Amino acid sequence: MPSPSRLSIVHAALAVFSVALVVRAAQVQLFEHEVWASRAIRQHTVEASLPAPRGEIEDATGVTLARSRELVKLSFKLDDMKDRRGLYRALRKLKVPESRARPVLDKQRKWYDLRERFQPSQVADLMKVPGVRSASAGDRVYVQSAGTRQLVGRADPDGRNSEGLELLLDSLLRGEPGRAQTLRAADGKRFATPDMLTEPPRAGHTVRLTINQVLQDICDQAIDDAIKRLNADGGDVVILDPHTGEIRCLSSLRRRQRIGSPLTIVEPFEPGSTLKPFLVARLLELGKATPREMINTYNGVYEVEGRRITDIHKAASMSVADVIRHSSNVGIARLSERVRDGELFSLYRDLGFGTPTGVSFPMESGGTLNIPKRWSKQSHHSLAIGYEVAVTPLQLALAYGALANGGELMAPALVKQIRDVDGRVTYAHQPRAIRRVYDATTTRTVMTMLESVVDSGTAQDAGLATFDVAGKSGTARRTVGGRYGRGGTQSYTSSFVALFPSSKPQYVVLVKLDNPRGTYYGGKTAAPVAKAIITAAVAARDASLDWGKLSGRRESYVPPPPAVAARPVLVERQEVAAGSVATDSVGGASTAPPLPVVAWVDSTPEPELREPVRFDLSRPLREPPRVTRVVSVPDVRGLPLRVAVRELHRAGFRVQLTGGTGGVTAPPAGAPSRTGALVRLARP
Repeated sequence: MPSPSRLSIVHAALAVFSVALVVRAAQVQLFEHEVWASRAIRQHTVEASLPAPRGEIEDATGVTLARSRELVKLSFKLDDMKDRRGLYRALRKLKVPESRARPVLDKQRKWYDLRERFQPSQVADLMKVPGVRSASAGDRVYVQSAGTRQLVGRADPDGRNSEGLELLLDSLLRGEPGRAQTLRAADGKRFATPDMLTEPPRAGHTVRLTINQVLQDICDQAIDDAIKRLNADGGDVVILDPHTGEIRCLSSLRRRQRIGSPLTIVEPFEPGSTLKPFLVARLLELGKATPREMINTYNGVYEVEGRRITDIHKAASMSVADVIRHSSNVGIARLSERVRDGELFSLYRDLGFGTPTGVSFPMESGGTLNIPKRWSKQSHHSLAIGYEVAVTPLQLALAYGALANGGELMAPALVKQIRDVDGRVTYAHQPRAIRRVYDATTTRTVMTMLESVVDSGTAQDAGLATFDVAGKSGTARRTVGGRYGRGGTQSYTSSFVALFPSSKPQYVVLVKLDNPRGTYYGGKTAAPVAKAIITAAVAARDASLDWGKLSGRRESYVPPPPAVAARPVLVERQEVAAGSVATDSVGGASTAPPLPVVAWVDSTPEPELREPVRFDLSRPLREPPRVTRVVSVPDVRGLPLRVAVRELHRAGFRVQLTGGTGGVTAPPAGAPSRTGALVRLARP
């Protein structure tokens, strides 16, 4: 029998233990309740992150360029799989590569995650099989246009490894992930219950770009055709709105190089003669030159500072306007001597050269513009004719935008609007002028000069039959290994900048070709590409053109020469009624293969209509009454063909081209005739 002292010790120990147990129970129940409750919840529940759908990227008209779609990832608890061979066959039917499907047959494996992602409908039956686990996974779908892909970039399903605008706008596009809880059973299976916490994901913002996808496709095709036709190394196209700075198209293509980003932003080039109008504009504004002032051009050869500057169009003298029209190197070099080095540098800096434009893109080149203290004795004249300065195509297009909009250098824009998941607009682009470079009077004068370049100058191949176009061509030697090539190693950059239409430009169209073979002058290579782009854009109808303004400047159409087979077309009521015609200008001889000629009829809709009303020509049309008057037939002898046709149209006549002595009309010049009558014009 135990002694009383030992029994007391046991009783005391039990009492202490009981008290401790009560105290601990009280502590757990009263003070640590939330801690232990949360541990219990974590043990029996699983919290999963719900990925947020990435926001869409749209073009300026709302066409989707990039969007997310919901896919499914599969995992397999192989111990629960009764028919592994059947699983293997199912995966092979889903086009899973044999190397990634075979591991499910490995009896040593207990778990296998499949890399592939599937549409939920593809694997609906497979997900019902015991041991198959599914998880949602996102995917990104992009438009197929190569130019747009360069700009938009890519992002993996998790939003990592982004590039292009996907990288720049990632914080807006990726959205906010949600979370969901499920019950976990002892065997690992999960069950959802109505009272479990669920926070749905919030999708990313929708970003609308200024890019027009229709126009982008047109430019991609045009530059691809030009590179093949001219055997060029590559090419670029930029189209922007000169009044807002909104970029409509950025297209880059290289013959033997994969392009990851638009080179129109990151690859500068020496622009050559396309810089000449800017210096003339500054001289006009300073009162140091006038359009009709005659400049001694020394029959196309000028020696200065140990170098020889030459012209293709040789003349003893030219007016300032003709210096631009014929792209005289000698004339612009002489004119550049009227400004100091610092003034020439300030002009180019005011135009944005030598500094990034600030466009919304992860990378951009500012080009090259050395300060005057680094210039050589020859630099002043070199800069005047477009050498020793490098600009990106975007920089040059923005500078021409200043000539087109009345003198303001606009900030470029790629993002037009941003909307949240509820549709609220959180950002809308507002046009912003960086600085005023010229006054409006000066730009109007220079625009007239640029019209003459297309009418009768170095870029007649850019002329349109239906609208006026202004522009300037450029041809610059390219460097090879830091030196300009000579003899058989010479290569050139050919460029042309078009302002369309010239009266109230809606487009600045820049075309650049790298090292075209055969004919390399910008007016013979790049200018026809710009013409093809503008023609296609007008025909496309949804290429960001203001038809209300454009229809006011419409001229009539002249069919191509009879040797060219024209496609049958349906025309609009007002075109049939008017019955008027026009023609393209005839340029000089060229060794470049001709662009395919397509006959098209301008069918500009009436201002209140979004689409033209078309009619079947097999049915008779009653011509609406027209008010006519008697006028004299203009004398167009000696004028270029396109200019002659335009003068006859302005007088109110229809035109038909015939053979015979160039410029002769029937009725003859000076004869009275009613407006709307047909005048036959002999081709030169």
